[in-house]
Amino acid sequence: MPRIYVEFSGLDQIGNRCKAVASKVDTIQSDFQRTVRQLDWDIRFESNINSTATQLSRKLEQYSRALETYQRFIEDAHNEYAKLDEYKNLTIAAHIDPNIHQILGPDGQFQLFTDEFWSNYGWKEILSGAGYIGTIYNLISDIRDGKTWRDFAKSGVDAYQFLSGAAKTFNNYKKIGNAVGTKTAMAWWAKNVTGLKTLGRASTAKNPFTRFANNLTNKTSPFNAQFKNVVDNFKGANGVGKAVASWGAVAVNGVLNWFSNKDEQASSNGTMSDGRVIAETITETAIDTALTYGTGIVVGAAVTATLGTVAAPGIVVVAASGAIVAGLNAGVKALTGKTTTEWISDTILDTGEAIGNAVSNVAKNVSVSTGSWFGKLSFT
Repeated sequence: MPRIYVEFSGLDQIGNRCKAVASKVDTIQSDFQRTVRQLDWDIRFESNINSTATQLSRKLEQYSRALETYQRFIEDAHNEYAKLDEYKNLTIAAHIDPNIHQILGPDGQFQLFTDEFWSNYGWKEILSGAGYIGTIYNLISDIRDGKTWRDFAKSGVDAYQFLSGAAKTFNNYKKIGNAVGTKTAMAWWAKNVTGLKTLGRASTAKNPFTRFANNLTNKTSPFNAQFKNVVDNFKGANGVGKAVASWGAVAVNGVLNWFSNKDEQASSNGTMSDGRVIAETITETAIDTALTYGTGIVVGAAVTATLGTVAAPGIVVVAASGAIVAGLNAGVKALTGKTTTEWISDTILDTGEAIGNAVSNVAKNVSVSTGSWFGKLSFT
């Protein structure tokens, strides 16, 4: 099998060069636009000079953004190779001295766990249930990370939708104030926009397992409502647009899984069959879909059940649920080196294959034994 040797310092140099060139292209674009703007009006629009200059400027912007993308990719590749190198060193050490696992193994796995956890869990996930706070944080992050006018245009649309929705919500609470009093209505509004409002009615059963089941099945439970909403989206009950978006996401995920498994087959030296590629694509897509839409709902119901009869604020439930899901995914990655989806899929398929082989072997043995037994019989 061919080996790939990576010089980390070389990756750093390439990344820095991409960043430097992107900066120079940005400067060239700015100088070019300034020069064109300084031309007389009649010159700019003679022979379509202005239109051509605009196209050239856009091309320069695209080149700059592409270089920045390459630079980020190279940084990510450097980090992943560094992790792989660290993991390989731990594995080699374990082969040299089996007892080294007691010294380095847990620490190495714990490092992999923490790296994976924090790469998938941060302020965005912590604040995702914090109402307006989480939304504003995401808007600011999008604006800060925006690179092109398309990014900023999308951020502008998102900001407009948020502000118009916020104004509508505030007016609705003002109307409620006519019935319950302005002070009470504003208190309810504040809890809603900060995520301090409870998600919904939680089960008050004494048994925690009963509370968990009720939180999933009771019609008054927010988690049951979330599950029903997902099902309705796929069924088309919430409109054709949401149905197309839901099934489209599944289709795109399936295509990505297919190409990923084909790459795995290409590097397997013929040990991975076409049937296995198809089977893994189907199971991984199904598991991805179930985990994407169901994990947060199930974990949220479990978190609410552990809090007893107290109805927890949405920000607490969502943040805790996100941490648990990220922890489970990071744990699987640290222990198996695979994503949760890939690990579950491989476990299902490998178990099925093992059972199939066992049944086949039993059938062969029975057939051979039976044939020998009948061969020894004599009929008179």
